[in-house]
Amino acid sequence: MTTVSKTLSFIFSQKGKPLLMMNNFLSKLNKTTNTKKYYRCENPQCTMTLRTDINDVLIRTKDHHNHPPEPEQIEVRKLKHVIKERAKNETTPKPKIYDEETARFCLTSLAIAIVPSQREISTRILYIR
Repeated sequence: MTTVSKTLSFIFSQKGKPLLMMNNFLSKLNKTTNTKKYYRCENPQCTMTLRTDINDVLIRTKDHHNHPPEPEQIEVRKLKHVIKERAKNETTPKPKIYDEETARFCLTSLAIAIVPSQREISTRILYIR
């Protein structure tokens, strides 16, 4: 029997909504009741669902993911979120924030390949400031 890590953490979507991260897979909040939260895999074709209590303690998972994990996508999302937060809270020029954060993040070579360019990020930051 294999032991699977059930470490839950959260990152944010482009729209600022929390995404549950477990074992390099992302799940979005589907429904909330008084006692439970229901999550679905972010991939629309995947049938994986999971349930937590209101304090985000894992209760149950259903099915398995039908796609491989994408840890590089998660790294890039974290980077984008940090850049957006800094742009929102600081007056530092956008190119400087981008350069500092991409240097600080220690991205894998696959993640570097999918990181948006400084120009693409700058246009998104315009709407934040």
